[in-house]
Amino acid sequence: MKNTAIRSLAITAFLAGLSPIFLSGCNRSERADVSAKTGEMVADSKDAIGHGWDKVKSFTFEKRDDFRASAKAMTSKMEARTSDLRANYSEAKASSSRKAAMGELKDSEASYREKLEALGTASADTWDSAKRNVISAWEHLEASYYKARAD
Repeated sequence: MKNTAIRSLAITAFLAGLSPIFLSGCNRSERADVSAKTGEMVADSKDAIGHGWDKVKSFTFEKRDDFRASAKAMTSKMEARTSDLRANYSEAKASSSRKAAMGELKDSEASYREKLEALGTASADTWDSAKRNVISAWEHLEASYYKARAD
């Protein structure tokens, strides 16, 4: 059910982002209203994706398999999003800030994968620290993605 809600939010945000293209005949206040609503929907989508960690943050060492499964599912979604971003990226046409953002995204992905791999070898004593490292690396990865997408 939660995946369906996230998917619905993402599709709605995408469609709302396209609406200014199709509604260009609207007056200025209508365009501003559409832009504001689009921004709100994108923020809601970000929140929905970010809240994916909320339910697993408290998982104990005994629930490590569930945590890793959730992390892998979120990783798959992020990989699809970054793949789309890279498909539309042209280094030859990119500004220096866009190149830097894409480099940061690549570094963030590597760091996240490293932390996720370390989570697999965590003991009961190191579990909480390893879990926090994965969540922190994810948050940095997500921020890097949005920065790269915005440039």
